[in-house]
Amino acid sequence: MYDQRLVAGGAAMALIGVMALGMLLAGPRVAAGGLAALARQQLGRDVSVKGGVHLGFSPLSVRLEDAVLSGPTPDDDSFVTARTAVVPVTLGQLFGAVGSPPEVALTEPEFALVVNERGEANWDFPGRALSGPLRLRLEQGRFRYFDARNSQHMELAHVDGVLDLTPDGGASFSGTAVINSRLVRIDGELKSLARINAGGSPVELALAADDGTASFSGRLSTAEVLSLAGPVSLASASPVAGLRILGLALPESLVLPGPLAIDGALDGGGRAFAIRNATLTAGDFRATGELGADLRNARPKLQANIAADQLWLDGFVPASGAKGGDWGRLPLPFALLKSVDAEAAIDARSLSYGGVTARRSRLGVALTDGKLEVNGAAQLDDGGSLGFTAKADANPVPPSVGLNVNANATDAQPLLASLAGVNQVTGTGSFAADLTATGATQEELAGTLKGTASIDFVNGRIAGLNLTGIILASKHKILEGWPAAAPDGTAFTKLAGEATVADGIASFRGLTIEGAAASYMLEGLVDVLRQAIAISATGTANGQPLLPVAVIAKGPWAAPRIYPDVPNILSNPEGGFTRLQDIAPQEGN
Repeated sequence: MYDQRLVAGGAAMALIGVMALGMLLAGPRVAAGGLAALARQQLGRDVSVKGGVHLGFSPLSVRLEDAVLSGPTPDDDSFVTARTAVVPVTLGQLFGAVGSPPEVALTEPEFALVVNERGEANWDFPGRALSGPLRLRLEQGRFRYFDARNSQHMELAHVDGVLDLTPDGGASFSGTAVINSRLVRIDGELKSLARINAGGSPVELALAADDGTASFSGRLSTAEVLSLAGPVSLASASPVAGLRILGLALPESLVLPGPLAIDGALDGGGRAFAIRNATLTAGDFRATGELGADLRNARPKLQANIAADQLWLDGFVPASGAKGGDWGRLPLPFALLKSVDAEAAIDARSLSYGGVTARRSRLGVALTDGKLEVNGAAQLDDGGSLGFTAKADANPVPPSVGLNVNANATDAQPLLASLAGVNQVTGTGSFAADLTATGATQEELAGTLKGTASIDFVNGRIAGLNLTGIILASKHKILEGWPAAAPDGTAFTKLAGEATVADGIASFRGLTIEGAAASYMLEGLVDVLRQAIAISATGTANGQPLLPVAVIAKGPWAAPRIYPDVPNILSNPEGGFTRLQDIAPQEGN
């Protein structure tokens, strides 16, 4: 009797084991079928599993391998695919009970957000709604957007975070993604998925990365094209890095004044964005107006129409590696001209470059296909006027640059100091130059410089340089370098001349310096590349020559050798000065 009960108990235990095994084998498929039915009921979409279906115990869940949520019709692409989808279930759901899961964990999900040729969005579920809130936990997800009406497309990759969906069609996300090679923290909230493709849905969005932050509050719509409208704020301690997050392929080596801050009203359609009533701050530079970025093409285009209180141009001149007495050998950033297009109009109440300051000024910037042209017009502080055109073309090898400057009725000293490095000349008048050069470095540009230049100044002084004293001193000895600075310098009533530049060498004839006590005539060469001079000068006082022969200044322009133009005087100074005395025996002749 006892043996019979033991056998019966053993059979019952075996039956329970078989039933449990059956539940373990069949339960996941039953639960998966229930989830598929739930998706069909609530969303009108089909769920399919191309891989296996497995049961998890901690917590109790079903893992679907290669899971797919279909598009609106069988002909449409899949709406969501995932390498794995882990759905928590109850014991009842293992046996077919229907119930909405509170959350689903998706590994490597891909969301294909598509608007077809008829303007229908595949994320729209007409007449359908979730029965309760649903949380999607995303690991290494990807969102792809494509509009078949205009071929607009964009992508967000490496998405990790939590996407919450509500029965009324709202959505919110908190997590990270990789945007233009930067890890970005994203927090966003959308009022209604269904309204995006209609009149638009309110949206709040905040982005934060090591390089900067951005926030937007407004409306998102795809009714005609993906567009955003509403207040926006951008900030970055490193302007170049911050702009790279927005998709501008700027080189990391580029340095722009910072920090950068932009606030205004965003109006963006497709990949073209405009910020109206913008306030722009970049370091000490502040401006207001309209900004734009067109990212539809391979080369982005920046646009600006702004007004500024003050504009400093020095910060936009690239570092060249120049040292004292030497030209720079660092490659200049011509490649930047090929990475972005630009069109800008800038009105400034004050403009400065080097020692030149101007009142109301206007700059026009055009950069297209690697060719830059900057046009400027300014009313100078001293009452004069300045106009210039600067060009650079990064397409030829080597690159080429050009500068045309025309200044009138202006102070000589700050203008010549900033444009030519000449600090000693004061006076009032005009300066003009039309120069071109080719090369990838400052040194190469200096050696290929060509063009013309002219000056015409009145009532000024050449500080620290007494030309009469130099000419008279050279009557008795060869001067090694410029004499000590003369406190009174050389006063003039007129300083005028023209030069022709070729292969980095400026040649001039008839450069006149007229003064109340003496006048001078200069001609010769200035080697820009080697920073050397070979100049001949004659001087007169009271109608008489200061010296019967010209005086030569030859060698490095910082310290040339100065001597009278007498044959063989350098090889035989004593004989040379004797001949000079024979020519002019009387002191002062």
